[in-house]
Amino acid sequence: MEISLDVNGRQPVLPVTSSAEGLPDSLRRSIRRTQLFFPPMVVPKLQSRQTSLFPLGLGYIGSVLEAEGMDVSLVDCATEGYDTLIDIGKDRIAYGLTREQIRQRIVDYKPDLVAVSALFSTLEKRMLMIAEIAKEVDPNIVVVAGGPHVSAFYERLIRNPAVDYCVIGEGEEIIAHLLHALNGSYRFEDIGGLCRRDGGSVIVQSRTSYIENLDKVARPARNLVDMETYFRIGEPQGIRLEGRRGRRSVSMTTSRGCPFQCTYCGKGVTWGKAYRTQGVEYVLDEMEHLIETYGADHFAFQDDNFTADMERAAAIFDGMVERGFNITWEAPNGLGVNFLSPSLLEKMRASGCDDFTIAVESANDATLRRVRKPNYITLAPPVTEKAKELGITVRGFFMIGFPGETREEVMRTVEYARRLDLAVTNFSIVTPLPGTPLYTECVEAGMIDPDTVDFEDFAFGAFELELSEVPVAELKAIRKAEWMRTMFLDADGRFRSDRGHKKSYVIDEITKGMEHYPDNETIHQIRDVAMAYFAE
Repeated sequence: MEISLDVNGRQPVLPVTSSAEGLPDSLRRSIRRTQLFFPPMVVPKLQSRQTSLFPLGLGYIGSVLEAEGMDVSLVDCATEGYDTLIDIGKDRIAYGLTREQIRQRIVDYKPDLVAVSALFSTLEKRMLMIAEIAKEVDPNIVVVAGGPHVSAFYERLIRNPAVDYCVIGEGEEIIAHLLHALNGSYRFEDIGGLCRRDGGSVIVQSRTSYIENLDKVARPARNLVDMETYFRIGEPQGIRLEGRRGRRSVSMTTSRGCPFQCTYCGKGVTWGKAYRTQGVEYVLDEMEHLIETYGADHFAFQDDNFTADMERAAAIFDGMVERGFNITWEAPNGLGVNFLSPSLLEKMRASGCDDFTIAVESANDATLRRVRKPNYITLAPPVTEKAKELGITVRGFFMIGFPGETREEVMRTVEYARRLDLAVTNFSIVTPLPGTPLYTECVEAGMIDPDTVDFEDFAFGAFELELSEVPVAELKAIRKAEWMRTMFLDADGRFRSDRGHKKSYVIDEITKGMEHYPDNETIHQIRDVAMAYFAE
């Protein structure tokens, strides 16, 4: 067995092989034209909403390909086909370009290489659909799969004959070396972080390092899409309250990874265990570029933990003020409460922060210890109050249905979330995401069969596996009711007229809630209060 070097030429990479009998070798050919696809999205009908968000991961890959002199096309199926809704059964919908539309895009562009990203495990079928369409159009198209789901299940996905290569983890260096190998100037054997088929075997070339200096990574190639489409749709991540629509919102990241190792989080399969950051000036320069080029006036920082380096974060916020950015910004993915001091909150507000999310997850000490989540139970209330005093909207992430969790423990978290009086409360049903220790535990316990699992089931509001002592149906009702409570009622139980919700929207949400959760008392309460308000 041959030993090769990783992408940085430092540590040895020992390929791991397994049988791929009957499968074709991964295709090798020269590459000039490349086409990148973000698949149509799959969401539960009742628990999720549509979003339109520039695919940052593919944007970074697009920049690499452009730098290598390639012709590049980026197709964001979910956004380009935003208004096309398809009922795919099991209370799910897919939205995005249709199969025939995707086929036509490939026919028209005539790519040598198609790369598809699976940001979520729920997109596995859509990703493979695109791979198969590409091979139907032209069997000589090289197909590369990447993204968090692929990084967790590359050995599963490489066994689909439509997939030639799987990228393991962050892909900028890997795609560059793969491109050179396909064009004959690099050895396939020397590419760490790559899974491929060769000579009847699946070969896994493990990665042993990650990009150390993120400032050397080119900005995402937003020039590959029509950014006006995202501004027009106006549905980025997070609930858009009335009055906040119409902003020219852009998403960006300033770091990779998180200092913590929570057992339910799958970020490690993509970013590794280390927390890596871009430099302050690099971040500010990218913001300035987006303001000047696209007229951006609102930023959504997609970092896993934007303020984990508090000194760096403070310097970024000071820099926004010093450069005179007339913008607002939010952190929708969740900030670590222990990384939010009063002084930092003040700098956040001064720099334009109007919205962030705290990820408390549970109000049970034992649960937090068990899943290795930092305990924010006592820290969150003063942070929330300080943010409110400054005029910052605070949202909250919580999780219910942990393995073995009792009804008393679930309701303790619910009551805790209510006391925080957040602008929006998002309860997720605990889901063993692929690549997480929790997923491995469920497989080892015989609760998940990896050979028959349908990853479209792995949505936070639709997962059916009974992990806790509380039935999943009850957890779903709690999730829906608590979201509606924060959207429609204030802390005193009065209707929230300050939200500016249209009557038709409120009635529609209440009708859906009553229809699917007729026995939930909270939803009944919300209906009575809303009907009384509109009657007045």
